[in-house]
Amino acid sequence: MKLVLAIPSARLPRAPSFHIASAAPKVRVPFGSLLLEPRSLKKWLFIWTFCLYLAFCLGCFFAFEQPRLNHQSYFRFGADSPTYWDDVDYRSDHPGSGSSLVGFGTNLFGPVAIGTVLRSGLAVCLFNTVLFFIAVEIACTIPGVDRYRLLFLLMICSETAPALVTLNKEILVLFSVLLLAKYVYSERRSAFLLVPVLVASVLTRWEQVGIILLFLFLQRKGSVFQRNPRFAVASVVAALTVIYSLIAMIPGSGIAGFMAYTKGANTIAKLDAIQAHFGFPLVMAPKIILDLSGQLIRPVFFYNWLSAYGFTDIHSALIIPLFSMVLIPVLVIAYRKGKLNPRRPIALLIIIYLLVVAVTPFVQPRYNYFVYVLLALELAKKEEPEEELEFKEAAAPSPGWLAPGHAEGTGSY
Repeated sequence: MKLVLAIPSARLPRAPSFHIASAAPKVRVPFGSLLLEPRSLKKWLFIWTFCLYLAFCLGCFFAFEQPRLNHQSYFRFGADSPTYWDDVDYRSDHPGSGSSLVGFGTNLFGPVAIGTVLRSGLAVCLFNTVLFFIAVEIACTIPGVDRYRLLFLLMICSETAPALVTLNKEILVLFSVLLLAKYVYSERRSAFLLVPVLVASVLTRWEQVGIILLFLFLQRKGSVFQRNPRFAVASVVAALTVIYSLIAMIPGSGIAGFMAYTKGANTIAKLDAIQAHFGFPLVMAPKIILDLSGQLIRPVFFYNWLSAYGFTDIHSALIIPLFSMVLIPVLVIAYRKGKLNPRRPIALLIIIYLLVVAVTPFVQPRYNYFVYVLLALELAKKEEPEEELEFKEAAAPSPGWLAPGHAEGTGSY
């Protein structure tokens, strides 16, 4: 008799194995498309050109802004930079002054707060440059935006150079505008984007906050203003006409005081007088032209002013005229490309901004830097075929309307 003894099976432990993935994990590097992606020779040439442009801006800072800050010379390279730095110095010497930074027609809060924190012209220059690239990086996340075209359009604008190297509001305008465009083009609009837009706008001009809120009100989904953008524009014109005229009738208002001060002055004062009597629709077009062209529309006056004061005021003598010389062609190109169709959200925002700036009782072309940044973004954006078709269909006549003589419009019904 045989006995069988069963031996239980046992598995020896397997040596541990290590697996290394062949594909590297994807990590988003800030400004990675500028640093790491392969590109053509033309793009590399543009990058080096833009680096030279940044070097030029930095040279302007050391040639004009820094000597002025050191009280060695006086060159006004930035629009209101001397005013902001004077206010920063005054508040440092008189911390308990309690003077207001925000009032009717003025808002010094943003630049003065930045100057108070950074304390140095060079620190402000570096802060502005970093904010500029952050804004561009945010704008380039909008589908279809060409980074190189956007940078080129911003580079050829004369207002961008002082925005980068002086204490100013324009850099905050650029940041808030590109952030607002990102919010408008987002499929899901988030308060995470809207809040920084409103905060940056508060730091620039209080009018900008009102314009953005008005635009968002008119763009409410399903509202009559969104369905009929031309009606929205007409409503804005009517509201500005009535509100401005009523405020101008108040004796103690700022508008009434400004009109009394400029009584008997040049063209803008005459237009303001008409506007104060419910005439804004009549003077709207010429005031927009004045805001866009600045001194270019009065070359004789500009030449006499330049002969008297020279080029010490670089901003008024060179930067503002050059800005108008670039803004007007860019506006025409955008119009010819259909970018100013009010059915486009950004176009409606541009039109509203031009109207609100036109209603002010003075001419200030640099306020249209807001408009220029939006135009640059729109021209740098390559539209998808579906998006382009959507705007064309929206601009087409409604199915219930037929032109006279149309084949389907004749006969009996």
